[in-house]
Amino acid sequence: MTNTQELEQILDRIQDLYFASTLLSVEALQKSFKQLENQQENETDIWFLNGELKTSNIRVKRYRSGHWVLYNEEGLRLLSLDPSGHVLHECEWDEESESDTPQLSRARMRLDSDQWVGIKPQCKEFATDIDIKGQPGWESMTKDDLRRQAAQAWQVPVDALKYFYRDENFDALGEGKYHIHVKKDGLFALREGRFEQTMFISFMFSVNWGKVDIIPVVELFQSTLPGTGGAVFEFIWGLYDDQNREQDLSPLRYRGLPTYPSKESFNIFSAFFEPSGPKNEDIFEVFMDTYRSHEIEWSPRIGPPWRYFSKEHQITVTVQDKFLYKAVVKNDPITIPFVNFVKGGNPPCQRHLVVEKEKIILKDRNLSREIPMDSKWNAEAIGENKDFSEPPFSWDNFFEGGMPEVDSVKAQYTVALYPEGNAEIDEASVQPIALDQIFYYMEEDPDMPDKLEAAEKVLIHTLDMVIAGCIDCGKPREYTVLYSDPELAVKNAQLLWNHAASRNELENLKNVKFFPEIDQVEEAYSTSYDMIFKWIPLGFYHDRENCEAMLAAIANALRPGGMLFLIGPLPLSGLLEHFNLNQINGDPIVEMPFFQQHLKMCPENLLNPQVTVFLLEKKS
Repeated sequence: MTNTQELEQILDRIQDLYFASTLLSVEALQKSFKQLENQQENETDIWFLNGELKTSNIRVKRYRSGHWVLYNEEGLRLLSLDPSGHVLHECEWDEESESDTPQLSRARMRLDSDQWVGIKPQCKEFATDIDIKGQPGWESMTKDDLRRQAAQAWQVPVDALKYFYRDENFDALGEGKYHIHVKKDGLFALREGRFEQTMFISFMFSVNWGKVDIIPVVELFQSTLPGTGGAVFEFIWGLYDDQNREQDLSPLRYRGLPTYPSKESFNIFSAFFEPSGPKNEDIFEVFMDTYRSHEIEWSPRIGPPWRYFSKEHQITVTVQDKFLYKAVVKNDPITIPFVNFVKGGNPPCQRHLVVEKEKIILKDRNLSREIPMDSKWNAEAIGENKDFSEPPFSWDNFFEGGMPEVDSVKAQYTVALYPEGNAEIDEASVQPIALDQIFYYMEEDPDMPDKLEAAEKVLIHTLDMVIAGCIDCGKPREYTVLYSDPELAVKNAQLLWNHAASRNELENLKNVKFFPEIDQVEEAYSTSYDMIFKWIPLGFYHDRENCEAMLAAIANALRPGGMLFLIGPLPLSGLLEHFNLNQINGDPIVEMPFFQQHLKMCPENLLNPQVTVFLLEKKS
């Protein structure tokens, strides 16, 4: 094949393009193939126009891995493809911007599962008005003084405030009054890869995408779809690699108000960037300090993880330095990837990947599937494959009668998703906030350890998002779980199994059973329990008769001295005495610090003010 013949064939059959600007640029590129000149630079093939290679006239780049990048007429990244032509990410730039640096309009990234996420830069402005008149010396206070006050209140470094709240973010209104405003980028799930069908995931402080200088904080990081982190970092690495060719850029720093350091974030940062930190200090420990995370500098790796999509086998594999470390199966109702553990670790839910010379083997409990190794993957069998000990039972054993039928697309969305603006949070996404409040009540009750020790039989009913958080694997108990959402139930069964397996406590969970609510509710309430977790659906809040009937059934199923964690409408407090229930705690979620903490990230979100978490005890 000639230099560009392979790419010509790819572009002739490509189907996943979305932005109109991409289509126009690809058409222009196809017309200019014969004029392109080729040059190799650091094992990367570059095609360009007009004789002299400059950043602005680059049109095509092919990395050593075989991945393609296409650029528009200004030399800006518009499309990234795997060697077979599958779109990895696509960019749209603001052609009318008068800024010194290019302005990204939108970008979308394909996940391993073939779902999509997208970024909308500066899609939301947050503003507040303050009045410092009356504070000692307010007449002479500077913007730096205001930043120092805010940094102290938020417990974040002052330079983080300076980075995100610059002078242009303060509008002085006179007499000590200021209007303070800041824009944030938004991360969205894209149904069918389109911005016409978005689902809000999270905000993050604005990134200068035309000249990347930070690693951004995804504020609702637990709301991301599986694989989002890797796809977004693939995009960030690509932009930084482009921009670093033009001039040597400073290393990136992880910045946010605050940051959310974790082992998982450190690992994914390290896959794409090389960390360096203060001398004679442990880099990981510095990173894990929220107040010091920004001190670590991140420089791009020459060889990041590369993703390859196989249409023939319906899988996505990820390879770095010839080590094939992950495979994801398309339309898989179980969202756990197959990971290669030859370098250490234990398989989540007994799923793992074995790499041999000419094939890879996907192993899931007692099942296995062989897939021929593709030479395009640039992968080798590295390290010695391990045998893993057989657990006492598999995670699907939690389900009486076998695992429920699960929708493979819906399974990708088993995370708490919150509204973008002033809309009410849905029930499932409120449950993690309610669980934090339950834990708070547990910690505040000095008698709770003895009560928990005495609890032998527990019922969990319609808390589908947080089932795993309601189960203590440190002590053998009998748990009956009634669920209504099969995808959330499966996700929580996996979380629970993995947590117990990591602590060597699976034996304690032999008597945990999950049942569909519709099939088992009458039988479940015909017995008695030492502890009950119950969520009353919001649809019943204005139905006093049904709420009273539910409370009667719960109280009847609770043994004398038993504990009840009930999330329901506030007016239920007037019925508790009638059902022999003693209220230890009972607070509307909107009044508690856990919801207030959420509002720091999504200040416009609404919550039904009647939703109340009760800690109750049945009188002897």
